[in-house]
Formats: sequence, C-alpha cells, structure tokens
Amino acid sequence: MSLQIDLAHPDLGYFDERLDLTKGLTYQSCLHPIGKATYLPPVSFRSKVFLEMENEKIWTREWVAVGIKQQFNAVGDMVPFTVGFHGVHIQQTDLDKFEARLNRHQHGGCRFVPEQCRTGKQTKCTIASCNYTRDSKVMRVRDDGENSDEMYKFAGINPAKLHKINFINLGSVFLINVDPGARIEEQRKNGLNIENIQMISQALKDDAEETWIDYSCNWKLLGEQFVNYGQWDNQPSWLFPNLLCAQIKGNPVLVILQATGMDKTLARCYSNSALTSDTSVCDALNEIGGKAQDSHKMFASWGTSSSPDTSDEVLPLIENEGFLEFQKYLIANIKKEYSYAWNAPVMDGRMLQRR
Repeated sequence: MSLQIDLAHPDLGYFDERLDLTKGLTYQSCLHPIGKATYLPPVSFRSKVFLEMENEKIWTREWVAVGIKQQFNAVGDMVPFTVGFHGVHIQQTDLDKFEARLNRHQHGGCRFVPEQCRTGKQTKCTIASCNYTRDSKVMRVRDDGENSDEMYKFAGINPAKLHKINFINLGSVFLINVDPGARIEEQRKNGLNIENIQMISQALKDDAEETWIDYSCNWKLLGEQFVNYGQWDNQPSWLFPNLLCAQIKGNPVLVILQATGMDKTLARCYSNSALTSDTSVCDALNEIGGKAQDSHKMFASWGTSSSPDTSDEVLPLIENEGFLEFQKYLIANIKKEYSYAWNAPVMDGRMLQRR
C-alpha cells in the first residue's frame, strides 16, 4: 500500500514564517516572569510545521493521556487513540490487566496517520478503497470474547505480535508513551495541581458519561481557558500536555485534549452526568470553548494582512501563572535535541514512502 505522508527530517530543524522554531531566541520574550511574559509567537497556533514539531517533540516523547479505566466493561474491550500522528490502542487482556500497542500497519489501523487523514473527518482512500476515520469511542468485545470486526482493523489477527508501548496509570487515567526509549521509572509529572488528579479521576463512576466536543481552536488555547475558568469548586489540574480535570458543584470533570489540526481540538470529556442534563458542566465547557476559539482567531490573524493593526504590535502578556508554567514546559521540550537514525537521502521533507 502506498501512502503520501510527511517525513520531515527532524535533524534538519523546523522553520516557518522566517523563524527557527527550535531555537531559544524565538521564545525569549515568552519566558519572562508573569506580567512581562508574552504569549508564544502566533506561528505556534497556526503553522503546520509547528504541528509536525509538536508531534516530534511532545506527542512522541511525553506521557500522553489517552483514556480512563471506567471506559472498560469487560476483558477484550479496546480504546483507540491517535497520539500526534501515531495510532495506538489500549485493550483489556484480563481482570485489571491491560496492554497498550501500536495499531497494526494497515487500513483503518494505521500506525502513522497519512496526511490526508489528519482532518478528523472520514476520508475515502483512493488506493485501498477503505475509509480512514477518526478514533472511535470504546469498542466492545464480542459476546464470545473475540475481537469484533471493528477491532480487527486496529489489532489484526494476532495482537500479541504488535509492538507494545509503555503505559502507566495515574488514578484511573491511562498515560502512554510511544517513544521506545521511554522508561517508566523516569516518567516525569509536569503540570498544575496534579495531586488532585487521582482523586478526581477515581471519583468518576463506572458508568461515567463520555462526551466528545470539537472546538475550532488550537489545543494549547483550550487548555489555557480551562485553567482560567473561575467557577470550578477547586483549583483545576493540568497534567502536561493534555489532561485537564476539576470539579463543579461536586461533579468531577475530566478532559483529555487531542489535537486534530492546528485549528482543531477534540475534547474527550468525562463526568458523572450527561452534559444535556448537567447545565453547570455544559455551561462551563461552552464558555471555555468560546473563549479559546476567540483567542485562536486573534492569533491566527495576528500580524497578517487581515489584521494590519497588529503588524507592529507587541504580543499580549500572559496573565495566568498556570499557562505560563505550561508555556515554559512546552518551550523546554521544543529545545531538547535528540539523536536520529535515518537511512533515507537528505532532501525535501516530503517524500513518498511505500508500505
């Protein structure tokens, strides 16, 4: 099967809008103390190159939240998740035992998501005549204990042959790391008020409601507005990069962010009551999403011909300590350097790879 995918050479660096996106000087003004630190440059919220760099520096290197134990009802149930451009799944293999694996390398269970399929919408494959779709919610095992046809696309005939990836639990949350060099004992917990996550995640009932909400904004801005929201019962938690949780009127709220594009974020929301019946949770998420989308519109046009008044303007200053901490975390990971083994010729980062 042939797929046209991005194979950006990470060792050649990442450049866009005349900026070197991996150099500290690009983010110098973003690291000042609160009240003096600016937001990340607008390229961070609108550039496809920046998205590819996040895949390399964040999603394939860090411990990423992908689901919760309450989603699983029986041995064999499976939850798929696309981490950056990598397709993975978690499956329950025994009583309170689980495995995390890379998807089988074929059709709807791609290990590496083709470029044409990164919109979060269903796309017809012109080569294999299959449909690539966004991740599904939990897939239930058949009554006879075997994988369903839907699961086969992800796990194949013999899941034991698939490449296993590291995972850990924080409370009832699954965190995975697709980096083969990642070591569980060295996993870092970077974030805000993360001591609350275990309590809040375990306060979710076995039949907790799962709701998916699409927002037209960058994932980083949605995280900012979540921790900025002033109506939570407690201090909101943000386990970097993508796990958010808080309580409102005694109801635990847990959100897993999934970047589906530079201007698109899927929020997987978990609470003990349906959003249609719990107006407090619904109103909170609506307000958070609305502000994040407004913020994204501002940064998407900043310094462009559509907003000529911002061409010489200094970027806004950050007013929230929590988002400043996240910004420092992001920049620190962007600046990290890795060794790469690459046997393809050095040329343009877009290549045709045959599978």
